[in-house]
Amino acid sequence: MTEYCARCGAALPIVEGYTAAFCAACGLPQLRVASEAVVVVEPPSGEAEPGKRSDRATRLDWAIALRMVAVVGAVGAILPSLLPGAVAIGSAGGLSLLAMPLLTVAAVTLYHRSRPRREVSPIIGGRLGATLGLMVGAWIAFLTGAVGFILRYRYHSTAMDTALQQGFDSMMVRMQEAGPQPPELVGFIRSPEFLAGSFLMGHVFSILLLVITGTVCGWLAGALLRSRRQRLTQ
Repeated sequence: MTEYCARCGAALPIVEGYTAAFCAACGLPQLRVASEAVVVVEPPSGEAEPGKRSDRATRLDWAIALRMVAVVGAVGAILPSLLPGAVAIGSAGGLSLLAMPLLTVAAVTLYHRSRPRREVSPIIGGRLGATLGLMVGAWIAFLTGAVGFILRYRYHSTAMDTALQQGFDSMMVRMQEAGPQPPELVGFIRSPEFLAGSFLMGHVFSILLLVITGTVCGWLAGALLRSRRQRLTQ
């Protein structure tokens, strides 16, 4: 079977029963590779193909994330609680809420440094911030319960009860200023069940604020880190 040169189209001569390795007209080498000699090189396991992102690199590593969040959450809850009377009067949660932007940035940055190959997106930052807010709220609730238990049963102190009662008394004064209230409503508000329920709902509301604040701050931190990484790779 006559073969032709890929450059000039001239017929290739037959030399010793085989097609010539060079074109007699233009001199182009006629190199051919058998399909059996072609080896397909696959990327190593765990690495993405060039131009494609690994699916693993875009997921949140919860094992590392929970460690970072636990450490930052403990610092953000314990340090405000060390202030004199912060837990007894209920100001520890407010101080932690004010520190949430800084705490969230610290948690996202620590996660990014511990996993530099992983992508930190706004969604991942928001998840870290929400988890941090929940962790800080849980720490505040635990410390409040522990301090209240120790004050009541170890030192026989009613500091937390007094602070809580003062808050309800000021609320009752404002209600009375607004107009006369039904005796049933006043009795219900002063009942121990209402006081305990309001105390618990206050903690739930504080945790909700911490989670929302952490989510927003984490989303912003993730967006800033992603834009910074994109600028560095350009």
